[in-house]
Amino acid sequence: MKKAVMKVLMLITTLVFATSVMAAGADETRVVNLWQCKLKEDKTIDNVHAANGKWVKYVNAQVAGGDIHSYVLQTVVGAARSFLYADSYPNLAAWEAASAIETDEMKAIDKGLGEVAECSNNTLHKSKES
Repeated sequence: MKKAVMKVLMLITTLVFATSVMAAGADETRVVNLWQCKLKEDKTIDNVHAANGKWVKYVNAQVAGGDIHSYVLQTVVGAARSFLYADSYPNLAAWEAASAIETDEMKAIDKGLGEVAECSNNTLHKSKES
C-alpha cells in the first residue's frame, strides 16, 4: 500500500514539475520548494487554497520579476489530510527574495497559512526540462 501511495505522490510531483518547467522554457531552470504538510482539524483543502492564493499573490507583487507559482498537491491515495505545496521560482535569487520578506502583511499571511496546516519540512530543488 505504501509503495502505491509513493508512486502516486511521485507522479503528481513530476507532473507539477513538468508544468512549471514548461512554462519556463526548455533551456531554463527553475527552483522548486516542496513542503510536506497536514491539514489542521476542521480545515479543508479549500482553506489551504485560499491562504496559499494570498501568499502567491503577495510574493509576486514583492519580488522583482514575479513569475512565482504555487501548487497544492492533494493526496489521491493514502493519508487524506496530507498534502504538498510546490512553490516554483524562476531562479534562486527569486526564492531568496521571497524568503526574506518580513513585512507585517507577510507575517499575517504566514499566520493564515499556519492556521490551516502544519508543515513538517521542506526541500529545495533545481529543475530543468528534459
